Parts: sequence; C-alpha cells; structure tokens
Amino acid sequence: CGRELALGTDTDFVPSPLALSGRNHTMAGGRTRVQLLENPHGHRFEVVTFRKADVRKHWPADGDFSWFPGFSWTVATCPRCNTHLWAFQPSDWPETITETRFEESKDTFVALITNRILREDFAASLLMTPKSLRS
Repeated sequence: CGRELALGTDTDFVPSPLALSGRNHTMAGGRTRVQLLENPHGHRFEVVTFRKADVRKHWPADGDFSWFPGFSWTVATCPRCNTHLWAFQPSDWPETITETRFEESKDTFVALITNRILREDFAASLLMTPKSLRS
C-alpha cells in the first residue's frame, strides 16, 4: 500500500537456525540479509528482520513453531492495509491480550516478508499526477 513501515537504518539481521537458505540483498538503503523460512504447512517466505517497525499485533505471542528459538511470534500487520507480517519477542515476556501496538526494544524484532513490502524508490515511482495538473 506504500505505507512506511520501517526505515533501512532499522534493519538488523537476526539469524534463524531454521532458515532453508540466506542471501545478501541490496534493500532498504543498504545491504541486508534475506532468509528463506518455511512454516509447518510448507509455505515459504523470504524475510528481512528489523528492530523497529510500525505494525499492529493481532493476538498473544506463541512459542510453538518459532523460526527463532527463544522467541515467540505473533501475527502483525500493516496498520493501513493489514498485510501479514510477523513480530517476535522473548518467549519469557508476559503477554497482554489487549496490547495491539508492537513493543520495540533491543530484545524484539519484526520479520517483514520481502514480496509484500515495497522499496521507497519503487513506491515513489507509483505516484501519479492528477490530469488537472498536466499540461
């Protein structure tokens, strides 16, 4: 949808021992590491990890099937278009069901699915000039 969820300066590679593969990629204003992960249903996702992002949590975090041992995951979404993402927090954190804003800290991170996010330069190219302003 073009909403700014995270800044390139907030990328922070968090390695997953369950990653099927990984590669370096130029994205979000610099070089970053992309990991290919697979959920229990066989769906694969390429993700980039960020320490901070503007996302909403949708239910309490769950430690089952986490790609990052010691961390629980929760579904997170874009506040504008509800695109599916993930947020991770330490498994021993207390959970508040009413909390919907992702709590940013040095111990938490977000995994953004690469094919569901737009780079800023691409998003800017989608802007259109209204007909009334064209010559």
